[in-house]
Amino acid sequence: MDGTPPSPPPAATMHRFWLLTLAAAVSKLGNTFLNLAMPWTLLADTGSPLLAALSLGVQNLPYVASPLLGGLIDRYERRRVFLVSELVQGVAVALIPLLLASRQIAGILVLLLVVGCASVVSNLTSDFSLVPALSPPARLAEAYSAYASTVSVARCVGPAVAGAVLATTGPAWALWIDAATFLVTAAVAVTLPKQPPAPAAAGFLTMLSEGFRSFRRLPGVVRLTVVLALYNLGAGSMPAIVVVLAKDAWHWSSGQAGLVLAAGAAGSALGAWLGPRVLAGASTARRVGCWFGVCTVACALLVPPWPALTVLGFFALMAGEGGMNVTTNEYRFRAIPDALTGRVNSIMRAFIVGATVLSSVLLGWSVDLSDQLLRLAPALIGAAAACAAWAAVRPEPFGATGRSEEQRA
Repeated sequence: MDGTPPSPPPAATMHRFWLLTLAAAVSKLGNTFLNLAMPWTLLADTGSPLLAALSLGVQNLPYVASPLLGGLIDRYERRRVFLVSELVQGVAVALIPLLLASRQIAGILVLLLVVGCASVVSNLTSDFSLVPALSPPARLAEAYSAYASTVSVARCVGPAVAGAVLATTGPAWALWIDAATFLVTAAVAVTLPKQPPAPAAAGFLTMLSEGFRSFRRLPGVVRLTVVLALYNLGAGSMPAIVVVLAKDAWHWSSGQAGLVLAAGAAGSALGAWLGPRVLAGASTARRVGCWFGVCTVACALLVPPWPALTVLGFFALMAGEGGMNVTTNEYRFRAIPDALTGRVNSIMRAFIVGATVLSSVLLGWSVDLSDQLLRLAPALIGAAAACAAWAAVRPEPFGATGRSEEQRA
């Protein structure tokens, strides 16, 4: 399989990169309404922290089946796949207020599951097909940083606005605003250049099998998957857990909870901006390890029983995750051939985000305990174990199928 990276896009396509980035930022701003409204509303209606945490977990559950979705991404024109996935999310979110009005909790979880399926397709397509195609390969780290930091700035603004909307108009309008943002992203998708599917005469099952074989053989990919899954098992559901803590343990308002999520998003934006700048001359693997270390220190700040320190730790944790996302995306781009990006990345995310689903169950249970250390101990243990696992094994050099490290320069 040819692993040669695509030719640098003409300068005229860079404005499309920024158009996609700004549209994604609008969509993610809307998503913060969903991420605050759902756990807050379900906790108020049912009194169950576990159910509130699961409102995030069910959105991540489709990542377990993402290898099937990744095969579809590689098989069809990627711009169209992205467009359809954005429209599906918008329709599903718009229907949730109707079920909230009749307290159909099971139906709400089903719609959140649909949102999660479409989100899997959208994120895989944008992160590993559209963004690289619209960016010069030699400046990919900077492009990922610009994309992630811009989206994170929107996430920073979103929770504060969402908290105010939730407090003044209720969850229905918050969710309908989120639904409308997907129409913005879909409209932008129409203007993007076509991204043809990977050339393959084989059937779907053959393509899927090829993806699993490549996943096992690509250098560093299995290792990165295991370590990120270990991290997410402990800390993957922290945003939803912080909302539960703010409401139940600290007795804060929805506006205050929104500000906490905004602080986390600000940290994520800072980390994404710093991603290509911290240890800029070091290998990608070493920079990944640095951000695992930041996340571990941040998790240590979460566990003392002082809300201000927990918020500071959450800010630092999101900053670490922002830097980690930029560097691990770059690592994956260099390790995975272009024709396999959908399949291999979807297999990785099946394990990585599947661990977040388990985290929502684990933290959703532990957050109901009376001691702060026990509440958030899974996050600290998971982050420390992931950091140690990454540091313990010498990173493999990228093979002939991947992009060389020197192409980062």
